[in-house]
Amino acid sequence: MTLAVLVLAAALAAPASAAVNRCAACHGGIDEKHAALVKGFERDIHREKGLTCAACHGGDPTKDDAAEAMDPEKGFVGAPSKADMPRFCGKCHSDPAAMRRSNPSLPVDQELKYYTSRHGKLLKAGDGRAASCADCHPPHGMRPPKDPTSSVYAKNIPRTCGTCHARQSSDYRAGVHGVALLEKGDTAAPVCNTCHGNHGATPPAAASIAMVCGSCHANNMEFFKASPMAKAWEKKGFHACATCHGNHAIAKPTPELLSGSHAVCLKCHAPASPQLAAAAAMKGTLLSVETAYASAEAAIKDAEVRGMDMEDARDALGQARMAMYQARTVVHSFQPAKVQEVAGGGADLARKAEGEARAAVLDFRNRRIGLGLATFVLTFLAGALYLRVKDQE
Repeated sequence: MTLAVLVLAAALAAPASAAVNRCAACHGGIDEKHAALVKGFERDIHREKGLTCAACHGGDPTKDDAAEAMDPEKGFVGAPSKADMPRFCGKCHSDPAAMRRSNPSLPVDQELKYYTSRHGKLLKAGDGRAASCADCHPPHGMRPPKDPTSSVYAKNIPRTCGTCHARQSSDYRAGVHGVALLEKGDTAAPVCNTCHGNHGATPPAAASIAMVCGSCHANNMEFFKASPMAKAWEKKGFHACATCHGNHAIAKPTPELLSGSHAVCLKCHAPASPQLAAAAAMKGTLLSVETAYASAEAAIKDAEVRGMDMEDARDALGQARMAMYQARTVVHSFQPAKVQEVAGGGADLARKAEGEARAAVLDFRNRRIGLGLATFVLTFLAGALYLRVKDQE
């Protein structure tokens, strides 16, 4: 049985009362820093799994005397250095038998992956600034990743990584992914570790950026790989997605990226080139379907405000919306005809929905006019009848 299993088994087998944890009693009174560590450990996931201070640091937590409590012969190791931190945590986290006792779902290769990461390589080379376990996971007060208070909860990861990578974190917050996560609350949006990995974090190599982005944007990647641009970019060593969209400060894709003063195509192609003409054609197609969609949506809302049933028109508009998004994806084929084929169908559906909405509004107005005329005629007849009755009396 390994040392990690022995320590873990002893910690889990100890009575719940386990007398008094002298570690907490002593360290809690040293100064504010130590008191905060003791307080933080009260909510630590390791404590919830039944572990005590001694499970990680060794020693005898039942002794009042500091020398006895921190006796190396009783396994006391104290706080590890940064360089020794991966091995220190790996005593349990790299041991399958130990992890089966506490959380079998956790992988046991974090330590191995860490040393393949940029952080691990720098730490091994003696760079004391490189991030180690405790830089990302506060060792006293650690929470599970799905806990909103955890340092590695999706919404908190940009701040955690931003401790060292401030510029990248700032760019991410301003990008479309950061806005989706931090402002719109979409926790499914990509965050730092989605693209770079967790314990094996490393900058994506030129050849793998397409695969990283393609794991979410699969159709975009397939269209690009089949496009005439793919081979040219491969020869020049361009980063597939990042060349146009950037990496951290990714702007929301709009037709303006294709042509105009802010077009990304201008990075490589001259304004009068056939490539820019093709880009301008695709931009015009996208703007056309977007305009048709916006006009139809406004018409449907106008009809719904008047109480008209717009279920069929909403269905058509939903199909138009899907076609609009698909057309944006097909742009990565760099073939205006294909974009027109998809977007044209969406524009037709949008115009159909708008026609139904405007017809409904016209019908509503006609009925209002008819109701008004009928009301006038009935009022006139009622008045005439009243006068007739009064005359008879």
